[in-house]
Amino acid sequence: QNDGQARETVLERESNGHFYVHAKVNGELVRFLVDTGASGVALTVEDAQRIGIPVNPAEFEYIGEGASGPIRGKPIMLHEVDVDGKKVTDVRGAILEGSELSLLGQSYLSRMGEVQMRGDYMVLR
Repeated sequence: QNDGQARETVLERESNGHFYVHAKVNGELVRFLVDTGASGVALTVEDAQRIGIPVNPAEFEYIGEGASGPIRGKPIMLHEVDVDGKKVTDVRGAILEGSELSLLGQSYLSRMGEVQMRGDYMVLR
């Protein structure tokens, strides 16, 4: 039932000022902080392990700079990321050392038709 209009997914800003979304990664549900400033999709070690991505901390390397300094982790390719039926395949990502939240960044968001901010709402199309 697609009348040519992509269904909107509307996220509401939480009291801490951030947007969160549940996405299926390789078929398994993960809770993400939507981070329009992040280049990729970042998984916590716990989320990666839970959805069946092997994690070996010995493979962690410097992968970039974050607000609090150098970020270590492991670059990975995610087969599929699906937010509310908006599926994107072959998504660049990383497993982040010491991260408490998985981040949904531009390697997914930039492949949406549109990401709009409307006050306390973020709309994905």
